[in-house]
Amino acid sequence: MLEDDVVYLRDVGFDDEQITIAAQVIGYFNYINRIADGLGVDLEGQMTTPVEEWLNRKADFR
Repeated sequence: MLEDDVVYLRDVGFDDEQITIAAQVIGYFNYINRIADGLGVDLEGQMTTPVEEWLNRKADFR
């Protein structure tokens, strides 16, 4: 993430607290995924849904 990315987020309406929280959540998920990959943790069933099915389910909530 570069300063330009932060400037863009501010320009579209995010404040510094929201940017900080987003960076922390994204960093946490990145960390957890790397740990899970490194330990060979298997994905849960709902995490292996085909893309088309996932998009159809998402469209139903609009």
